[in-house]
Amino acid sequence: MLGYKEASCKHQGFTLVPMDLPPDIKKLDLSYNRLTRLYSNGFLRYKYLEYLLIDNNDIRWLHTTAFSSLSFLRHLSLSRNYLNVSESYPQGVFEPLNNLSVLDISRNMKYQDYNPYKIPVSGLSNLRELSIDLVFNATFGQQFKKLHNLQVLKLDYCHVNHLNNETFSEMPVNIREFHMTTCKYFVVIEGGVLIPFPHLKVLNLTNSNIHLAQALNILHPFQNKSMDALLFRGITRPDSKHSIDPVILTPEMMKYTYTICIKAMDLSANNIILVKNKSLVLFQRPECFETIIISANSFSVDSWEVDFVLFSFKMTNLKIIDISYFPLGFKNPTFLNVITKDNVTRVEKVQGKWARQHNSMTVLIPSQIHFFRITHMMTEGSFLEFKAKDSFLRHLEISYFETDFFPRINMEGFNSLEHLDLSGISSVKTIGDAKIPFLIHLKTLILRETNLINVLQTNITILRFCPNIMNLDISNNYIWKIKANSLGQLHNLKQLNLSHNLLETIPEVVTTFFSLDELDLSYNQLTTIGKNILGWIDNMHNKHGTFKLYLSNNPLICSCDTTKFLRWILTTKVELDNNGNYSCWVSSRKSINYTTNVAEDLHHYFVDCDNTVWIKVGISLLVSVLSSVLCIALLYNFRWRIMFFLFRNFRRFAEKGLELQFDYDVYISYSDDCVSFVKELQEKVEDEWGFKVCFEDRDFMIGESIATERATSINRCRHIIFLVTPSIVKNEWTRFEIERAKYEKFSKNLQKIVVITRDIPLDTIPIEFSTIWKDVLLIQWPVEKDEVQFAWQKLRLWFF
Repeated sequence: MLGYKEASCKHQGFTLVPMDLPPDIKKLDLSYNRLTRLYSNGFLRYKYLEYLLIDNNDIRWLHTTAFSSLSFLRHLSLSRNYLNVSESYPQGVFEPLNNLSVLDISRNMKYQDYNPYKIPVSGLSNLRELSIDLVFNATFGQQFKKLHNLQVLKLDYCHVNHLNNETFSEMPVNIREFHMTTCKYFVVIEGGVLIPFPHLKVLNLTNSNIHLAQALNILHPFQNKSMDALLFRGITRPDSKHSIDPVILTPEMMKYTYTICIKAMDLSANNIILVKNKSLVLFQRPECFETIIISANSFSVDSWEVDFVLFSFKMTNLKIIDISYFPLGFKNPTFLNVITKDNVTRVEKVQGKWARQHNSMTVLIPSQIHFFRITHMMTEGSFLEFKAKDSFLRHLEISYFETDFFPRINMEGFNSLEHLDLSGISSVKTIGDAKIPFLIHLKTLILRETNLINVLQTNITILRFCPNIMNLDISNNYIWKIKANSLGQLHNLKQLNLSHNLLETIPEVVTTFFSLDELDLSYNQLTTIGKNILGWIDNMHNKHGTFKLYLSNNPLICSCDTTKFLRWILTTKVELDNNGNYSCWVSSRKSINYTTNVAEDLHHYFVDCDNTVWIKVGISLLVSVLSSVLCIALLYNFRWRIMFFLFRNFRRFAEKGLELQFDYDVYISYSDDCVSFVKELQEKVEDEWGFKVCFEDRDFMIGESIATERATSINRCRHIIFLVTPSIVKNEWTRFEIERAKYEKFSKNLQKIVVITRDIPLDTIPIEFSTIWKDVLLIQWPVEKDEVQFAWQKLRLWFF
């Protein structure tokens, strides 16, 4: 045998084990097939197998010699079949598997029936990990006692509603990890249920319906011992049948926990509504802690922050802390999974000491912390500053933070920060106010839902503080354009996420990122991609050997003008999402199709494209000639008038100069029935968009002539908005303002005239608008909330 061979035979519809594979394969995956039985000597040909996966089939029966000759097998998985723990495993079926280390026969028992365990595992002397279903009234046999090397026990498909002190009495004593994570129904647990496991290091009850009080009570066998992880996330659920109450944490409940030296503890999502008498800071061995997760509970952070100050001084080895989703029950929170392996603890996402100063806090992050997350937090006061000195902090997430103002991030001395997430917080408060220090080691920056467009409109270079980032996520920010120097010189940028924005074309700035190999443009407003950008993408693929491009959910157009883009999709070597098959609007058929279908039959869809091109060329030439002749004739006949007109205008502009000044950006004309909307409009335009508004009720001088004030105010404004409502017909001043707007427009002082209609048909709009209708930008104000947001966006676009 040379090298390592494996065979992936998933989703092949096999009903029998295939016999035409190389005999020296070491891994065979037969998952997602139609096997119903494993017959005698079915794997005789593959005697060198080390990994055998037969998950997600319909297996209900195993022959006694089904695994004969597999003496090298180390990993066997039969998960998600129909193997009954009492009937499907004949005596001796596992005897040939002398070297088996991992056995997974979980998720087979689909119903809550009493089935005694008759699984012949006594010969598996080297088995270290066992995954099995926990059946109703579970009774394990003496055969399990002989698994002397078993270290990890995973109980899946939990059908029990009661665990007594004898349930696991026949399990081997050497088990170090106990996982029971799928108990949907409430389980009553007797206090001595874990006594058979004196060497336990990891207790994982995540998402089992147990209640935190019971979980803490069964820890008494481990008093004054060391444990790697106590994982109790989501084990307290409302249950009217069993009168399950929210958790009020007390020292009495935590008394066994206090004596244990714990490396990682997860108490998140347990409906804890109150922490009494310092219950979370009375641990006798605080120096043991490396990970603390207490997110998604309902007690107030303000009620225990002072106690946590003092306790944080003692947690000298703490590296990971997560205090998020407080104090409300947020929808779909993202939790951290604690993974302990080879005496090393880390976290992965699944779906400090504190100093009080009045009503605000400075968060001093201890230097040994590696991972700090505080997201979806609501607090009574404000955070002044997140401060770290000579810090080893790698991951900092301060996102979706409800506070009066965003705190400053202060890194004194050296810093090692590589990941920063500021999602859900206005970028004006963070980047705009320069509250982020220079982070030379930062590799990942996430700024989702930060209204980044407000900062991109300015002339500042927003990412100057992190020149070496490799991964940038600025999705969900209403971005429709990016200026050339807005993001800065990001020479190391490899992944850029611009999804869920309003881009109609790919910004040219992306072509300045010479290390880019992944670009996400999904959920934008792209209709095609231009020739230059396509060439740049191909060049980047050739340069790096790979390039990923995401274009799904854009309103692409399939037409004569986009044929180059359609051909490119078929021929490019760039890795496209959806295999390059996107929905598009076919202009020639007035229907929606897929880019692959259209690109493969371009001639059929666009048979007239070439003819259309020549017709356009001919018409263009003819129009050009006629236009030239007409222009020359007009210039010659009216040459003196044109010269006089140019001279007169030149003199007028020379007299006025180029310093045309406006005191306001927008003048609002309105009637009495839309005063409330004027207030809403003023807040939107001034407070959110940063423009200056002029309207009668606030800005007119008292004692001056109304007519003079209106005329002067319109003259001092760059644009004008007419709010047209039913009462406008009776408002004489509106007619005066229309006439004044006409004058200012013809005088070139007024730039844009916007008409917003509310609750009025177009045919009843005052006739005075007719003379300037060609210069009017009209918005018919909608009623539906979804459409109102679009109307605001449309109005905002017109102001630029």
